[in-house]
Amino acid sequence: MPRIFKRKPQLILVILVAVLALLIFIGGRYKDRLSFLEGIVGDIISPVQGFMYRIATDVSGFFTSIGERRQLEENYARLKERVKELEQLQLNMDEIVRENERLKSLLDFKKEHDEFVVTGARVTGKNPSSWFNTITINKGTKHGVKVDMAVVTDKGLVGRVIEVGSSWAKVRTIIDGQSSVSGIIERTRDTGMVRGNNTLVYEDGLCRMMHLPMDADVVAGDRVITSGLGGIFPKGLYIGEIVEVTSESRDSYVTAVIKPGVDFLHLEEVLVITYADE
Repeated sequence: MPRIFKRKPQLILVILVAVLALLIFIGGRYKDRLSFLEGIVGDIISPVQGFMYRIATDVSGFFTSIGERRQLEENYARLKERVKELEQLQLNMDEIVRENERLKSLLDFKKEHDEFVVTGARVTGKNPSSWFNTITINKGTKHGVKVDMAVVTDKGLVGRVIEVGSSWAKVRTIIDGQSSVSGIIERTRDTGMVRGNNTLVYEDGLCRMMHLPMDADVVAGDRVITSGLGGIFPKGLYIGEIVEVTSESRDSYVTAVIKPGVDFLHLEEVLVITYADE
């Protein structure tokens, strides 16, 4: 290969230096005659300059958009966290409103039954069955709670205290199979024993009123209240409503199925009757 081609880069550099020197010389000597040449060069360079300017603008805009996008993402994250906080605050407020409504109902019950001295308590535990045959409350002996005291809500009878500690008590509900309450049908004044339906093998959250006379005028919709017999439950506490009446030919009595007034699945606050006027 000829040596001239091996030195091609050096040759190009020399030519460019020579052209530049020539342009400087001509520019200094024939300044007034270069307007036409400058115009041609400007026409050639101007589109290139425009192209480079657009590229620079696009690059600048790209990095600016990256910064703006990052800022938007940060703002979105902050707003999302704020929304969570507001939603939790709303849930807390709703819970407070519902609790106040329940407590107001209990207070109304207390005002309507001034013959009772009651102690408010919160449900802190429930047995693992579906219908909560026993519950634990946060009041005990230091609050005046004793075994066999009646427990109620504004909706009706809950049950009675069966165990008690200094700051807790266990309550057997009326739907438990071991519970028994002397009841009376409000309309007909027929009496019978109300027992819970829930056992170890069967649960439905209902009660049965047993030993009603065969000729008792008992129908669905009748209200059942405590009779006051037995000395545990004060007279007149609402137990529930009769939803079905059954009898067997071999039996000498009628059985009424009762739906309790208390919603045991959603029981949260109760009243313990610590004293009742006779």
